Amino acid sequence: MSRITLAMGGEPVLIDRAVDRAVAQARAEVGPAVRVSVNASDADAGTAIREAMAPTLFGDATILIVKGIEDSNESVDAALRAYVQEPVDTCYLIATHPGGVKGKALVEVLRGAGAQVVDCPVLKRGRATADFLQAQLREQRRSMTPEALEIVMNAIGQDVRLLVAAIEQCIRDIEHDPITADDVRVAFAGVAEVSGFAIADAVWERRGADALRSLRWSMAGGEQVGVPTVMALASGLRSIVRVAAVGPGASEVDAAKEAGVPPWKVKVLRRQWSAWSGDQRRLAQAVVALAEADGAVKGGVGEGTSLDNQQKLLALERLVLRTAARRSG
Repeated sequence: MSRITLAMGGEPVLIDRAVDRAVAQARAEVGPAVRVSVNASDADAGTAIREAMAPTLFGDATILIVKGIEDSNESVDAALRAYVQEPVDTCYLIATHPGGVKGKALVEVLRGAGAQVVDCPVLKRGRATADFLQAQLREQRRSMTPEALEIVMNAIGQDVRLLVAAIEQCIRDIEHDPITADDVRVAFAGVAEVSGFAIADAVWERRGADALRSLRWSMAGGEQVGVPTVMALASGLRSIVRVAAVGPGASEVDAAKEAGVPPWKVKVLRRQWSAWSGDQRRLAQAVVALAEADGAVKGGVGEGTSLDNQQKLLALERLVLRTAARRSG
């Protein structure tokens, strides 16, 4: 491997992984080595870099990690250029840079010295993040269904570092493959958003008893289910309507692209739409009820309309029951 590694990009998780892999590769070549980390913006960073690069009494190898070279001062810049001009056999250099023009001259110096460049671009929301997480699973010879992965992403959000930690937790806690949606719901039973989407699926499939059971189970667990449940119901309804608007003749891939949902989800959404397509008046009523519930669980929509926690939970039960019911009541 090159004695210089340059990890470039704005995705912290990818930067961390690039650094860890470069460290592992260096140690595979030289055996045990001292790992030294320096922030390029520190006032004494230049001195710390020179000290790390200096030969040791016993000739031990050093792996020097310089973070954020876009913020290098003159001392850091000079120290790194000196290393390029006179490489130290016992020192491996790993530098990180977020991309952009700041510090570009130093980047070009490292490139010119034969640095191994690792691209670490910011992961786009949705498909790109899901593909990255599936790749992490494959690296560990594990697998997860698309439905299970969507639940994790809905629960955790788009923070890739937290998503990676959640996937690693699933790998540790769940021994069989593939990891399923039910496995994830159990593993993240304390995450309100997971329960919210489970409740929403039951509501839009008009499984009233299941919806109420999930809601009460979540309440018994002490979760703050009000806002997450209404948000999950609204998100599910928007997806149903988008897929329905594409039309039944479109392929699942085309419908997914047009509606902005994963391809596997199209079949589920079409099934949910079929439960409502003949009862669109009730569906319209559900939209109004959702809007009212949103205001209620957030504290009320007018002066004197704020509800206490028990009243909010009762309103949520009524919303779920009336919306999921197959007949008006």
